Amino acid sequence: MVTIASGNWVADLGAMTCTDYVNKIVVVFKREGKRTLRGTIKDMPIELFGKWAAMPDGERYIEKTVLEAEKVFTRAYIENDIG
Repeated sequence: MVTIASGNWVADLGAMTCTDYVNKIVVVFKREGKRTLRGTIKDMPIELFGKWAAMPDGERYIEKTVLEAEKVFTRAYIENDIG
């Protein structure tokens, strides 16, 4: 298991997840094709989801969260592959 921390996020390459331990959000990654990794939220507190859902631009918070996780996970994945 290779884990790499960046800010609030911890990428776990073995489990193919990236976890924000501050907000308790888990993003899981799956391969799409040979070169693409796609992240989706696997778990997050219902209170946080409800708060974001009630906001007019709440969907953007979810998208931003997944993009942050994808950046951290992709960087960790590439660094591990190079190393």
